[in-house]
Amino acid sequence: MTAAVPESHAEPDVTLGIITWNAQGLMRQLLDSIRANVRGVSYEIVVVDNDSKDGTKDMLRAEYPEVRLFENERNVGVGPARNRLLNVSRGRYVLSLDNDTTILDNDAVARLVRVMDAHPKCAVGGPKLVYKNGALQLSCRPFPRPLNILFEGTALRKWFGRTHWVLDYTLEDWDHATLREIDWMYGAALIIRRSLLPEVGLFDEGFFYLYEDVEFCLRAKHLGYSVLYIPEAVICHHLEREGRSVLSKTLKVHVRSILRYFRRLYLGYPDGFPGVARVTA
Repeated sequence: MTAAVPESHAEPDVTLGIITWNAQGLMRQLLDSIRANVRGVSYEIVVVDNDSKDGTKDMLRAEYPEVRLFENERNVGVGPARNRLLNVSRGRYVLSLDNDTTILDNDAVARLVRVMDAHPKCAVGGPKLVYKNGALQLSCRPFPRPLNILFEGTALRKWFGRTHWVLDYTLEDWDHATLREIDWMYGAALIIRRSLLPEVGLFDEGFFYLYEDVEFCLRAKHLGYSVLYIPEAVICHHLEREGRSVLSKTLKVHVRSILRYFRRLYLGYPDGFPGVARVTA
């Protein structure tokens, strides 16, 4: 049975954490799927709202009293919003969910928790992501190099799709059916071991949007922890991330994130993690 944790100081197995901005319909869809399908674990739901103007906050207060809602006064971006979520979470693990995901399998969250419990050196895990029609989303990647980003974010991917330059990065030829240590996964659904946050740090708030999930996994692996793909847990992710163009309307934000990530990848962390947000609660 579902075991939602009431407002108290109890430590649930997992915090289901969601950041949102002007996505009332998607939020209702996700929260309804949590109510219907999360079983076998104790949990709390935390939502951090980046100053939505579409009625999301009123909807949450009226229809979902179990949600702990935290409101930002402006859209602070993905990294800072995720950090507020992590700071207020009480679960042993935090399952960070994008608002365009849904829980379709009533054992998915419990499976994530079980695998994390069985692998104490794992800092971050992620489920198999599928689209609404059940098709696999290629969510696992090695850490990207410049050529990977060039192919992934432009039409070159279509022209060179079956070459090793693309396949070695997208992992399309791997069956995605076995537990595997990887470099990083899409941040649409990541389960994070909260006890390691004082050591690993929070998300780098210099990433307003994109690559904050890549850099977080890079930092965890730099410290010797693992990142696991957990295919026995399946979560639906409705919106496509593959092939997101570097020439989009968010070009400036995208390029800034890429350059910040490359500084971390190639220069490392010789002086610790300067500028990375720390746990405050």
